Amino acid sequence: MTALKITSLFLILIASIQALPRFAVQEGVSCNLCHVDPNGGSLRNDYGISVASSELTKAQGSDRVGGYSGMINEYLRVGGDVRFLNYNANENGQLQSTLFPMQADIAVYLYVNENVGVFTEQDLLRSQNEVWLLWSGLPFNGYVKMGKDLPAYGLNIDDHTSFIRGGNVRKKALEYEGLAFSPYLYSPGLIEVGINVGNLNFSQSIANQFIDESSSGGFGENVYDKAFTSRLEWWPTLGLINGYLGGSILQQGLTRFNGLFGGISVGNITWTGEVDIAEEYVSTGTVLASYSEIDYNITKGLTLLLKYDFFDENIDASGSSINRITFGTEFYPISFMEVRCQARFTGVTGKTAELNPEYILMVHTWF
Repeated sequence: MTALKITSLFLILIASIQALPRFAVQEGVSCNLCHVDPNGGSLRNDYGISVASSELTKAQGSDRVGGYSGMINEYLRVGGDVRFLNYNANENGQLQSTLFPMQADIAVYLYVNENVGVFTEQDLLRSQNEVWLLWSGLPFNGYVKMGKDLPAYGLNIDDHTSFIRGGNVRKKALEYEGLAFSPYLYSPGLIEVGINVGNLNFSQSIANQFIDESSSGGFGENVYDKAFTSRLEWWPTLGLINGYLGGSILQQGLTRFNGLFGGISVGNITWTGEVDIAEEYVSTGTVLASYSEIDYNITKGLTLLLKYDFFDENIDASGSSINRITFGTEFYPISFMEVRCQARFTGVTGKTAELNPEYILMVHTWF
C-alpha cells in the first residue's frame, strides 16, 4: 500500500490508552480504581498493575512478572503502551494487508507527597504530549487537576474510530463521521475539579477551546471562548448485578454536546453504551452519535464482543447516516499482552456507497 494509505490507516485505527469501561462495570467501581488519573485511563496504579498481571489471564507468569509494580523508587512510577496492528481489506477485488505500529506511549507519575503528584505522557509516534498536576486529599475525596489534558466527556473507550469519539478520520461516505475526539487533537490547557462521594462521582472542568482543533496549552483565552465540561457518574449495585449510569455536557461557544452513557454487568455478560446529541457542531444540523457493546467472557482471558456504532449527521431532516457492526474477540494469553481480532462491516443510508468489510488483528502490550 502507498505511504499515504498507511498514514491514513494509522489515523483511522489509532487507539489511545484509555480505560476499558466494561472492566469497571464488571467490578462495579469507577475507572479511577486502576489508574492514577481520577478520570481513568493511561498510567495504571498498583491495583491496575495487579489486574493487568494476574486477573486478566490464567497465565500468572514468573515471580518477577507477578511482583512488577511500575515503581522505579518510592516517588516515581513509569509505564507505557505499545500496539501493532495488521489491517486487511478487500480493495478492487484484491486483499490488501499492512502491518504497522499504531501506538508507542510512555508515561511517568511523580509522587511529590501523599496528596500531590505530577503526570506526563509522551506519544513517541506523533510527538504529542500530556502533562498535569494533581492535588488530591480534599474534602469529599476531592481533587484539582491542572495542566494539558482532554476534558472528561463520555466513555473512555479505547477505540477512537467509534463515532462517539473521533470516528472515521479517513471518511467513507459522509462529511462528518464522528465527534470531535479524533487522533488529530492536541490536549488543551485545562483545570478540573472533582469530588467522589460513595458511588457518586462529579467533575467540572474549564479548558481552552479544542473542538475546532485549535487547542493550546496555556490559559490566555477569554473565559467565554473556553470549553466547559460537566460530568456525573453513579455506580449502583443490586445483588450480583453491577450498574453504571452517567451523563456529561460540554459547551464551547455555540457548540454543545449532551451525552448519556452507562452499562450493566450480570455474570459473564456486560453491556456498555452511550448516546450523544451535538448541536452547532457541523453545518448539516443536529448530530446523533451512539455506541453499544455486548461482551461475553467465555473464560478468564478470553472475551467475545459485539459492537454497534451509529452516526447521523442531521436528525432534524432525513439526512444520511453511517453505521458499523463489529464482531471480535479479545485474548490475554500472558500477563501484559492482549491480542484483538475483529471483523467490521460498515453501511450507509441516504447515499450510494459500497463499503468493504475490514479485518483487524492487533497486538497490545503494556507495562
